[in-house]
Amino acid sequence: MVFDPVGLGRVVESWPESLYPTFRAIVAKTSKLRKSSAIAFALLLAIWGLAALQWPLHDLVVPWDSKNQFFAFFRFMAATIHEGVAPFWNPYHYAGHPSIADPQSLIFSPAFVLWALVDPKPSLFAFDLMVFAHLLVGGFAIVGHGRRHDWSLAASILAAMVFMFGGAVSGRLNHVGIITAYALFPLALLWMEIALDFRSVFAAIGFGFVTALIMLGRSQEPLLLCFVLGALLIHHIVRQPGALHYLKSRLAILALAAVVTSVIVTVPMLLTLQFADFSNRPKVDLELALMSSLSPVNLANFFVPNVFGSLEPLKLGNWGPGDRAFNYLFAGTLPALLLIWHGVLGGRVFARGGRIFVGLTIFAMLYAFGRYTPIFPFMFEHAPGIDLFRRPVGATFIFVLGLAYLSGYLATDYVRHGNPSCPPAVITAGIIAIASLLAWAIAFSAIKSKGWAAAYEIGKMLPLYIGMIAILVWPTTRPARIAAIGLAVAFTAGELIMRNVASQLNAEPRSYYAMLEGPTGETAHIVDVIKQDMRQHSEKGARPRVEIVGLGGPWQNAAMVLGLEATNGYNPLRIGPYDRLVSPGESPWTSLHRRFPASFPGYDCLLGRMLGLQYVVIDRPIEKMPYLTRQTVADAIVSGPKVWIYRLDGVAPRVTLQTRVRVANSSEYIDEGQFPENIAPSEVLVDSDDDLSQTYSPLIAEKSGKAEIVEWRPDRVEIRVETGVPSILSLHDPWYPGWEAEVDDVPQPILRTDVLFRGVEIRAGAHKVTFTYRPLSIENLWAAARHAALNVLLSEHSKRRPMTAIGLLLSHVPRS
Repeated sequence: MVFDPVGLGRVVESWPESLYPTFRAIVAKTSKLRKSSAIAFALLLAIWGLAALQWPLHDLVVPWDSKNQFFAFFRFMAATIHEGVAPFWNPYHYAGHPSIADPQSLIFSPAFVLWALVDPKPSLFAFDLMVFAHLLVGGFAIVGHGRRHDWSLAASILAAMVFMFGGAVSGRLNHVGIITAYALFPLALLWMEIALDFRSVFAAIGFGFVTALIMLGRSQEPLLLCFVLGALLIHHIVRQPGALHYLKSRLAILALAAVVTSVIVTVPMLLTLQFADFSNRPKVDLELALMSSLSPVNLANFFVPNVFGSLEPLKLGNWGPGDRAFNYLFAGTLPALLLIWHGVLGGRVFARGGRIFVGLTIFAMLYAFGRYTPIFPFMFEHAPGIDLFRRPVGATFIFVLGLAYLSGYLATDYVRHGNPSCPPAVITAGIIAIASLLAWAIAFSAIKSKGWAAAYEIGKMLPLYIGMIAILVWPTTRPARIAAIGLAVAFTAGELIMRNVASQLNAEPRSYYAMLEGPTGETAHIVDVIKQDMRQHSEKGARPRVEIVGLGGPWQNAAMVLGLEATNGYNPLRIGPYDRLVSPGESPWTSLHRRFPASFPGYDCLLGRMLGLQYVVIDRPIEKMPYLTRQTVADAIVSGPKVWIYRLDGVAPRVTLQTRVRVANSSEYIDEGQFPENIAPSEVLVDSDDDLSQTYSPLIAEKSGKAEIVEWRPDRVEIRVETGVPSILSLHDPWYPGWEAEVDDVPQPILRTDVLFRGVEIRAGAHKVTFTYRPLSIENLWAAARHAALNVLLSEHSKRRPMTAIGLLLSHVPRS
């Protein structure tokens, strides 16, 4: 259809004269709304830009998990894509890791994938910018929500700022997966309302797509966000006149959104379930979960940000209960005043628009309190999915979300109606309650031997609250109130940037993590020593592995950035049998996290040799490793003063060819935490569940063939084999579903060899053998679906809630 302005003009001319004022009013209001919305977006972009600049301006980056884990995965993904390889299998992490199934790998985060497609070596600043950009998208969506609900311009900006910089968002900015899922929530809500109100197909697709991205966060916060989105969906429908008719007329739109979501999440969820069933994660019990409850006294830092030293340097800070990053609640003096004064004491939180968000904030705090209320224990036992996670304090994200929307409603009510009239008795009760909370914080501080530190921080904040009250009280007209709230919002922007942005909670010097961009100085020397020694002492086709322990946070996953195949890494999610027998640890920034079980008593043990572990990089002489149960014999390449590098001799090649077969029950070895004490050079252990198609003579003991890796990439290994008798080819990489084997381009079953590894049968002669990781094959997805369904049936049969398998994987969120 072609737009015809002349025809439109004729239509308008045909209207009754009485409709002209109405038409002109609608046009004028629409034009004004568009103009004010553009101003709101521009101002929010400026505030966001000023905030985001604080990190590069001071040469800071978001630290800890953001760089030690997520950035390392991002660099691996970018480098692998530019090599023309899918980043689905990570060989540099725990001897091999299914990245595609790991929620923390960013493989299903479109923005990061798009960046990786054009940048093979993303910088630390680029990575942070990607995370900040997600928050900006959420902030823009909140402004859009506010304009749809007729919020004032200042109110829309205030709500977006609280959402982007408030409380838990600031404290836990390093948890990239949580932040990106949280940041997309306002966009999902906006698309949902537009899809329902206008029966828009495009908006329904957007709603389904964004909801899927939230779900793919696959941790506690995305689960809670999905619950909240469902509650808001029901609320939006119920509050419509003729709700049942409204629902019926929108069923097709909701069905379309559900289909889009299902199409996107089904495959990643199946792969995650597959990993869950094969991972190291135990089931979380209630007592463990309750250990991460938010203490009610932490409500004091909603009013006073540094009342417990949250913003002090690590060596001085945090004299409050629990982890300061998880417990941080401050979102500005203005939101605190609006919530308590206008909202609670003035009764405006119960206005029609904001009631649902009041319910969300109350629910979030009761949930976060964990052991201090019956809400979380009840939901842990009865709500699906809640028992998969161990941190009720994670609900503080929902509190910040609800607070953001409430701030928009309350600030708009102030512009329209001024300050609420509160009875003196109500004001007195509110002052007593807040004073009691702050007195409790002072007493807690004194008990922690910090004396009057909390009182001092409270004293510093009092003038700010008094000043903010004065700003809101003096106006008597609507234009004056618009100016006052604008001034208050501008002050809040500065306050949040000064306190919550690039603070001790979310910033460290970039230089500490610069090695992850490219090794220099001592880091480059360590890498050069290892690679040069590899060239001198490794045979052709060999792929030696390294273990790096005790060198600090950035080194934990540095191997995947430096291109070193490592036996360890930093990740709570690991292949279960491997973790059980090798016990590499979750976070090897300190040597205390490296344990040595009976199956791996020292670095030169049988299992270590079979893994091809040839280099150990540690922060002390090897004989001083805390839990080493058997002395390791190794050649020192570098001996201190800060780093010791050892080379182990006698390691097995990555591929071996054996002619004698011993049947073994791999599951028994794994369950008992044992590894065979001795395996003859010509012998291979084949799992008792595997069927063999050839006969292997126990009389053939000597080596009768050779195997050599001729082509290698992360997800594919090609091997040239020559043998005179039937043999078993073993590739000393972890056995894991989704790997396929071909011999001379003919598919062959993969065997589980030597308890942990993968192998294939070889007939006499010369052959080409390939191992390829194909997690998206129909066969693998179908097997994952069958196994997931079986787990659900078994859990129902034993009267346990379903989703137990995925709980094994997602029950732990990485530490900050």
